[in-house]
Amino acid sequence: MRCKNCGSENDDNLYICQNCGSPLYDEEEENTPELEKTQIFAAQGRSNSPSLKNGDVKKDDEDKKKKQNTIIIIVLCVVLIAVIAGTVIAIASAKKKNDDVSSLTQVSTSEVTTTKKQAISTTEATTTTTTTTTTTTTTEAAMFKVTLSCSDGGEVEGEGTYELGAAVTVSARADDGYEFDGWYIGKKKVSSNTDYTFTITKDTNLKAVFAIVNDSEGGLEIIGNDQD
Repeated sequence: MRCKNCGSENDDNLYICQNCGSPLYDEEEENTPELEKTQIFAAQGRSNSPSLKNGDVKKDDEDKKKKQNTIIIIVLCVVLIAVIAGTVIAIASAKKKNDDVSSLTQVSTSEVTTTKKQAISTTEATTTTTTTTTTTTTTEAAMFKVTLSCSDGGEVEGEGTYELGAAVTVSARADDGYEFDGWYIGKKKVSSNTDYTFTITKDTNLKAVFAIVNDSEGGLEIIGNDQD
């Protein structure tokens, strides 16, 4: 049977449309058997029950959805609060840590500075600057004088001032008609060589003595050696 209201197909033994609940038959029809009417009313009861149940189900679903949405919102709020709290705690911990590190750094820097100052003070106190003055003493070598003299009949050379230990050489040259007799210190003859070398140790007076060559007598006549 097609419903006149919604056009849905229904069983012929039904009196009410299963879809919209509208009567499928006119109420004035009297030819409907009792059994069919009973079935129709029973069907009507069955069809109405689902309608009511469907409404209850929809309401229950809406309540469940509301509860679920409420729970989800609460959970999200709790999570958000937890995240915010964790962030705040993390920031506070990081700030505290930075403050602690900064404080430790300042303390360490202060300690290092104090230690350096103490070390510098100790170094300054224990460091003695010693100035070594090197005195160079120049010892002048002893100087001695050689004085030369000669008798008539020649000349000498080598007179001068000499250092202690120096080797001194004096020379004598006889004039014509004279011959060299020797070098004398006082009346002591120290050398017969015209070139006399000696090591000086004191002031020395030397005299060269010359002699006249006496051809007639074949000898020499020593003159001028009257030193003490």
